[in-house]
Amino acid sequence: MSITSQSNIFYTNPESLVVHPRLIQIYGENEARPDLEQDIANRGVILTPLVVSTLNNLLVSGKCRRAVAIKLGWETVPVQYVDCASSQEEEAWVLSLNLNRDGKTNYQKMVEAQHWESHLRPLASKNQAAGADYVRKFLLLSNSTEADSTDLDVERINVRNTVAKKVKMGAGPYSNSKQVYKRILELQQENKFVAAAALEKELNRSIDAAYKFIHSSHYNQVIEILESGNVKTVAEALGWTNSGERNPFRKYKVWDVYRFTEEARPKDCSLCGRIIDITNEFVVFGFRNMKTWRLKVVHLRPKDIRAELVADLETQRRQRIFSLLEQYSDVESIVAALEAMLKFPDLSFKDENHLRMIERHYEESLQEVKRTLWKGL
Repeated sequence: MSITSQSNIFYTNPESLVVHPRLIQIYGENEARPDLEQDIANRGVILTPLVVSTLNNLLVSGKCRRAVAIKLGWETVPVQYVDCASSQEEEAWVLSLNLNRDGKTNYQKMVEAQHWESHLRPLASKNQAAGADYVRKFLLLSNSTEADSTDLDVERINVRNTVAKKVKMGAGPYSNSKQVYKRILELQQENKFVAAAALEKELNRSIDAAYKFIHSSHYNQVIEILESGNVKTVAEALGWTNSGERNPFRKYKVWDVYRFTEEARPKDCSLCGRIIDITNEFVVFGFRNMKTWRLKVVHLRPKDIRAELVADLETQRRQRIFSLLEQYSDVESIVAALEAMLKFPDLSFKDENHLRMIERHYEESLQEVKRTLWKGL
């Protein structure tokens, strides 16, 4: 596996390294670390070696550095090896070496904390100084100081306080986060993944808000709203319940323009659609068919709308259309044509030409028609 060595640092191909499952479980398989990636790219070197266990030859620290190196096309990365006598000791290295990694979310801290607790509680139950010394060994290796581990009393390991301190939380926030984390796991077990993701996002935003939410009287109702897919955040769902409003159409307004994702837009249509009606069941959009250039009307339920509100670039032309509608409200053919134009997200050059003809030549043509008709009489 190793190619060259200098001191106790070896250099190996990053793609040959297998990431420890615990790293993936705690921090996710595809972590985004743009600052780290930029720093490594700018330096052209990885300053902190990746760490591999000798027991199962698994990467116990450096998952993101490995991913960055692969992305940059590097053939080798610096690696150090640690001796592990058991899988438990190997997991202890995973936990200790990643205690001080940057950018952890509250949810990641709680996943990490549960692994720490499962690792420390068997030692705590022994109630022996050897157990505390064993734990202290790994905490000190993660740049902790002796003062940091004073809660590892030789007579007893205070698991909760130790873990809370290591994930940089106070005892109160840690206990509250732990309760929220358990609710997230329960939702996942019930296959309520949308609500679980929303609660995870709320925990990352505010521990206090998430804790208050799981103990609120609206909890079950909010979970149902989240699972319906009509809203995406706990705050939005709470807004519905607190105001008594259960209208998923409330954010949509007739004539607004939305830009759809490539996958969500109707076949053969433009990316942008204009809302032309809102019914009890659907938001109705007007699209331009890019093959026929004609109007295509699409009915979508709110939960199926994958689009974002964008600026309406047709504001001035729409004002011209409304003026013409008012001016020629008694001419059915003009009204029908102009109302059809209003339904497009944008106008073509032919539509613009039609507008100009009405604005500049209709009155002149009208007078000519009147004269011709009078002569005929």
